[in-house]
Amino acid sequence: MSAIQVKNFPEDLHARLRERAARQGRSVSGYVTDVLRRDLARPTTREWLDSLKEDDPVSGITSEEVVNLIHEGRAERGEQILRALADRD
Repeated sequence: MSAIQVKNFPEDLHARLRERAARQGRSVSGYVTDVLRRDLARPTTREWLDSLKEDDPVSGITSEEVVNLIHEGRAERGEQILRALADRD
């Protein structure tokens, strides 16, 4: 297995890494490895934008319809939150 050394790493950031790893019952090395693994599993913005070029364009729906659907979804989610809060009381 390879090793990585990070030079000039800010002490406050290192302390935060140690604290977060400890809260999860993990070593700093294990925690950082998982953080990097998750980050590298996601495409970069450039990769994501390039992949969009390969998708077929969406047709048959207007910008106004998209905006209305977004507003409807937000309103529905707001109602769900209010119901969940009311159920807690």
